Amino acid sequence: MPRRREPRPTPALELKTTRLAGIQIILNSAEPAALDTHISTLFAATPDFFGGEAAVFECGRLPADAAAPDWAWLVQELKSRGLNPFAVQNASNELAAAAVQAGLLVLNAAAPAPMAAEAAPEPEPLPEPAAAPAPQIAAGNTVPTRIIDKPLRSGQRVYAAGGDIVVLAAVNPGAEVIADGSIHVYAPLKGRALAGARGDVTARIFTTHLEAELVSIAGVYRTFDTALDAAVAKKPAQIRLADASQIVIEPL
Repeated sequence: MPRRREPRPTPALELKTTRLAGIQIILNSAEPAALDTHISTLFAATPDFFGGEAAVFECGRLPADAAAPDWAWLVQELKSRGLNPFAVQNASNELAAAAVQAGLLVLNAAAPAPMAAEAAPEPEPLPEPAAAPAPQIAAGNTVPTRIIDKPLRSGQRVYAAGGDIVVLAAVNPGAEVIADGSIHVYAPLKGRALAGARGDVTARIFTTHLEAELVSIAGVYRTFDTALDAAVAKKPAQIRLADASQIVIEPL
């Protein structure tokens, strides 16, 4: 009789390339030992394959009661192997809150359990080293547009909670601008710009000089591994969503 083939165990994480979301890191386990073992095995043959490409953690396969992984450690491990995770998606409230504390962006959190006693608190705004923290706005008041008038260096991040942001100086490679509304950069945009961070599909990104590493609107993002079209490369441009699912880049 032929020998029965044993099923292969599910890996702790998987990598998937998608048309709209780029690289997804699909988490099947949050156990540090399982993740460490699989990461070492997965990247052993191709340690420099991804070259710093941006990626998103997909948490939809984790058990509902799964404890949060050590996000800071996991991000560092993957960065050392050529991936650059910047966000989580389909995360429970607990996973999302822990991810925010580790500096990750939450693109879309999973719906809370129906019998939950109370809703989890809103994640706090991401740390912002370049300017003062965003003001607390009372319910019903208009959220003021946030204005940044100094260049953003690599590793700096600014976040406009609840509204738009205007940047009057360069967003350098490795810097990040995030807004719940739209983003206006009246200078070279060479880093990352993430508009509609809490799901506003009408948000847009405007810049007088488009040379970005990554742009995102309402969780749909695009990296620029290939050259931009000559009509928008290093020129004034706007970025928007079409049909709430496709990034469109147009000249201004």
